[in-house]
Amino acid sequence: MPTFGALEVGPVAARLPRMRDLDTEAWELPKAEIVQLSWEVGPGTQALLPKGMHPAIPAYASLWVIRYPESPVGAFALALLRLMGRAGAHPRGFVLGGIASSEAAATALREQWGLPVAAGQVTFRRSHDRVAVGATRDGAPVLEAALVDPDVISGGDVQYIHSVTLARAPLDGAEAPRLIQVDSHYTFHKAERGRPRCARLDADAFNAPGLVLAHPIAGSVTTCDTDLPRIRFVMDPDVWVVRSTKRIR
Repeated sequence: MPTFGALEVGPVAARLPRMRDLDTEAWELPKAEIVQLSWEVGPGTQALLPKGMHPAIPAYASLWVIRYPESPVGAFALALLRLMGRAGAHPRGFVLGGIASSEAAATALREQWGLPVAAGQVTFRRSHDRVAVGATRDGAPVLEAALVDPDVISGGDVQYIHSVTLARAPLDGAEAPRLIQVDSHYTFHKAERGRPRCARLDADAFNAPGLVLAHPIAGSVTTCDTDLPRIRFVMDPDVWVVRSTKRIR
């Protein structure tokens, strides 16, 4: 018997990003540096995942911290927390929350891709034995993590799972909460693998009350050319995505 998420959309509808439309133009984002850190998470996370998706078994979360040296709104850094699951047969990362290092970036990410991002500070520091990342919001630290002892690997050994995010978006003359697929592309220039470590995660700051990181899984850091794409698919968060997916283009 399939297992589904249990998120009640009504209580969270007021905080969802509001998209201008679904005709977003793609952003080309060259030479981005991406830290991906993954952990199994404790029980209770099914309530954070939309009812149209299936939870991963075992449940796990992925932290992305990305430094973009170029973008249409200038250089910025981004921290995202995703709860991993499936949309039908396809693995997807449901974006719980995030922090962008500029107000312009946070606004664009919310309005154009429906990402639940607030403005704050995001740090990304390399040293000889680790890549340390962190974030603050309203002056308070909400994230301190690191990729420890990175070793060089092939970019072909790294897999980035596409994201989906929950936002209020207009479609067919009506605005409603919808799942938005964000399926970026990646061309790898450099990749390293290491151990994830987290000293601080304020789950509430990432719209993830009750989420607790448990056992570390894997971590990587890459340099790649990527993008934020035009939106191709939207889904009803309360209906199995196999039945509710609508192709935009």
